[in-house]
Parts: sequence; C-alpha cells; structure tokens
Amino acid sequence: MPAFVLLAILMQTATPSGTGGLVPPPPAGATKATAVRAAAPVVIDGRDDDAVWRVAPAITQFREFQPKEDGDPRFPTEAKVAYDDRYLFVFIRAFDPHPDSILKLLARRDVRAATDQLKIMVDSYHDRRSGFEFAVNPAGVKRDYAMYNDSQEDDAWDAVWHVATQVDSLGWTAEFAIPLSQLRYVPRATNTFGFAVWRDIQRYSERVSWPVYRGSQAGVSSQLGELTGLEGLPSPRRPEVAPYMVTKNVSIPVGSSFDRSQKVTGGADLKYGLTPNLTLDATVNPDFGQVEADPAVLNLSVFETFFQERRPFFVQGAGIFRFDVNCSAVNDCNTGEGLFYSRRIGRSPQLADYGGADAAAASTIYGAAKLTGRFPGGQTIGVLDAFTGREAGTLDRTMEPATNYAVVRQRVCGRVGLPAPVPWPQIPALGIARPEPGHRYAFGNRDHAARPSALLPTARRRRHLRSDPDVALGRRRRDQIR
Repeated sequence: MPAFVLLAILMQTATPSGTGGLVPPPPAGATKATAVRAAAPVVIDGRDDDAVWRVAPAITQFREFQPKEDGDPRFPTEAKVAYDDRYLFVFIRAFDPHPDSILKLLARRDVRAATDQLKIMVDSYHDRRSGFEFAVNPAGVKRDYAMYNDSQEDDAWDAVWHVATQVDSLGWTAEFAIPLSQLRYVPRATNTFGFAVWRDIQRYSERVSWPVYRGSQAGVSSQLGELTGLEGLPSPRRPEVAPYMVTKNVSIPVGSSFDRSQKVTGGADLKYGLTPNLTLDATVNPDFGQVEADPAVLNLSVFETFFQERRPFFVQGAGIFRFDVNCSAVNDCNTGEGLFYSRRIGRSPQLADYGGADAAAASTIYGAAKLTGRFPGGQTIGVLDAFTGREAGTLDRTMEPATNYAVVRQRVCGRVGLPAPVPWPQIPALGIARPEPGHRYAFGNRDHAARPSALLPTARRRRHLRSDPDVALGRRRRDQIR
C-alpha cells in the first residue's frame, strides 16, 4: 500500500539515536514522587479509606504558579499515587477551611467551567514532549487531553477512565483510576513516568501545582516531575472492538401508493496494541452520526473553512500528524490550517452540482487503518491509509472519484529525513514511483514535507476540482518536497 511504501523510505533515512538518549536530563530542581503497588483492588469512591492510601507517600510540596510564580499556596494540597497491573491510581486531597465556598458547577465533558479543579498530567513515554491530562471538578465533570509538542493540547481526545469526588469538612477530594491500556509506554523492569498535579481555586483565581509550573519558561511536558517506583508494569494489548448496525425504513412511491423498504448497514471500529508502544486503529464503513455537528460559520472569503476534527477514528493520535504551516504566508493564522487536513477524507463531493436531491452529502469511507506509536530508538511514527468510494450523481456522472489517501509522519529529535528538497521526478531513485492516479500523498518530518495538492489547504491551490481535469482524473501535480 502507498502508506507503507512511504514508511519504508522514512525508516531508511532515519538515524536511530539509540536507547541511551531517549530521555533528556530532567530540568533543574525537578521533584520526584514514588508510587506504591496496591495489594488489593482500590474502590474509586473519592475516599482515602483503602489500605494502599495509608502507606503511599504523600506529595505535599505544592507551589503557586498563578497569579504569582513559585509563590506560597493559600491552602495545602496532598497527592498520593498507587498502581496495579491494570490501573494507575491517584488520590488528591484539596484542603479548604471553607468547604461550603467550593464552587461546584455541572458542565459538559471537556468544558472548563468556572469552578475549582484538580488535574493530573502523565508523560508515560517520559520523553518530555508528550503526555495525557485528566481533570475533574468537585461536581465530577471530567476533562481529558492529549499533549504533544511539549505544550499543545488536543481536547478532542477522549479516554476511558474513572474518577470520583467528595466534598467534606476538610475540603474536597478526587480519586482517579487511569487504565494502563489508555497510556503509551515501553514496559521495563522499572518504569519512570513524567507526572504533575495541578489545582485551581476558582474563587481566588489561584492555581497551584506540583512540581511548580513556570509560565516564564516554554513548554509544559518538559516541566513535569518524575514518578518512580513503577515496577513490573504489564504490556496491555488494548483490544477494543465496537461494532454497529443501523436500520432505516424508507418510503418508496409505487404508482399512486407507497411501499416500505428496509435498509440495513453495519460496520466496526477496531483498536489493538501490536506492541506496547505501537497501536493499530482500523475502521470499516464507519458511521459518524453521533459526532458533534460543526458550528455554523459565515465564510465570505475565498478560502475554505477549517473545522476541528471530531470523528473518533481521526482524533486518536491526531497530534502525530499535525504539521503547521507558515500561516502568515499562506492564509489567515486563525484558520488552524496545517499541511494535513483530515476532514478532506470523507468530504462532501466536490462536483455536487452533478447530483440530484438525493445525492450523497459526504463521500463514503469504505475503510481506514492507522498505525501510531514510537520505536525503541525514539522515533515517533504515524501511518494512515483510507479509501473512499466513488460518488455518482444524475446520469452516473462522477461527483467525487474513488480515492486512496495515504499519510506518513515521522518525528525525531534532531534533523533527519531526506537530505535535500527532491522533486517528484527524482523520487523513483529512492524506490518509489510518481504518484499514481487516485492516490494522495503526504509525508514529512521537522525539516521536509511532501506537499500533496489534494490534502493541502486550497490557499496554495486556487483551482477547484471542477475546473481541473487532471485532478478530476486523480492525477497530482509534481510539487517539490520543500
């Protein structure tokens, strides 16, 4: 498949850094915490009456970081960490002398309400570049994010995890249970995770953290502390299968009456951990009917609107494929434009004028697969391949051709990849032919990026599909690798 051909090129051009230099030295003054193994199951109820919480060492060195950086906190906070073969447990006690003043507001998941909050950050790869965030407010409203590029967050990422909160005479508590299957790490005899705890005291607009977060310094993941004592973590394969079936009863006019037709369709989503740090996601005939609708936008410009990706299959690992462009030279910086825009996969047919009243509103995705993770040498890899079917309108005219999308992204520390900008005609020398009709390519690293005309934003491509016969036939221009 095209995606794996591109993957082979990147693997040949990458320079392994060795296992000795995976984790940069911790920042000066980094704080370490220790997790203890739970001998018995932990009941997630927001209480610290489990046996493990009586022996787990407490983290107490919290510091204020907002509004004053590295200041004394108004109220004390304590956190404890435990684990077993399935979960990472965190118990946090947020002391407050006036528990009746603690703000408890209900909100939708992933919505930051004006209320107190407790949040944990876990850099399970311990690369000081990525991580996961899990937050909760006193009312039990959950928020979770995936971190990448040290400071960027993907709020569309949703994991399966558990938390319980309690408000009592001492303040309030939160007890987290994060399944190890939701984290990415390389099993070793002893693991070390990046770790941090943040607390928001809303009525004083105060934020405290362990270790201290410094807004005067760049990055978030690189400022996390270290969580040690994680011994004998298993290697979860993370098998998840979510099949679905949809049935629809349709009225069909037959002469002067109507007949009924029953339509049935189905599909499935699959997630499987091939190795502890490589995960395969696949989907067959996906249905995104329950995905949140895009907001209404009035676009009077000549540029297209870039909507946030919320389809579950494309959300997972989206940070790996993120490749920002110089928006000031290409388009408006507020559009969120990037080299790869996944919403083009399954987009509305570009020649919709050829369709009738019952024409398809979106291209049908027959299947897609995605491989994401990290190699022992430290390289982060993302491979995505998807196939959409042909959409036809009246008189069997093509509104959108059958198309295969292939994207490969590799990220490493340092300059690696293709030695110099190479035009498409020279790529066969590296073992890959020119782009085939109906295929769309995108690959890149920190220094170079192939620029496929079909996946790139239209700011560089003013022509529409309807007025470009080469594109309508699936051919692609030989843009240089820049």
